[in-house]
Amino acid sequence: MNPIIFLIPIIVGIAAQVSKAFLNKNWLTESKIHGRHLPRYGGMPSAHTAFAFSLATLAALAEGIGSMSFAIASALVILLLDDALRMRVYLSRHGEALAQLIKSQPPSAQQKFPPLERRLGHSLPEVVVGALVGIGLTIALFWLLGGRA
Repeated sequence: MNPIIFLIPIIVGIAAQVSKAFLNKNWLTESKIHGRHLPRYGGMPSAHTAFAFSLATLAALAEGIGSMSFAIASALVILLLDDALRMRVYLSRHGEALAQLIKSQPPSAQQKFPPLERRLGHSLPEVVVGALVGIGLTIALFWLLGGRA
C-alpha cells in the first residue's frame, strides 16, 4: 500500500474543517468566544462526512466497489450520516434547552456552567457539500498523486 493513500482522507477532512472558517458567517469569531478555533461541530461543509466519503471513494478507486474495503467504508458512511443528520441534531435540541435553563438562573449560578455548544448536527445541504468535497477532493488527490494504491 502506498502510504500517501493513508493521508488522503486526513487531508480531505482537514481541508473541509479549515474551509468552515471561510464559508460560515461568524464561525471563527464564535469559536474565539468559546475558546476554540477550528474544532467546532456543525457548519458548512460537514468535515466528518467529507472524511467518510473520502474513505469510501478511495476504497472504490484503489480496490473497486466489490471489495471488502469499500463495503466497510460504505457502512461507516451510513453510520456517520445517521449521526450527523439525526443524533447530533437531537443533541443540539438538548443543548438549546439546557442553555435556556441556565439563562433562567441568577447570574452567580450561571457562571458555574461551561458554555454549551448549541449546534452539533448538520443540515442536509452541509452534509451533501461535505460528501461532494470528500469525493471530489479525493479523486483529485488520488490522480494527482499518480492514481496508484
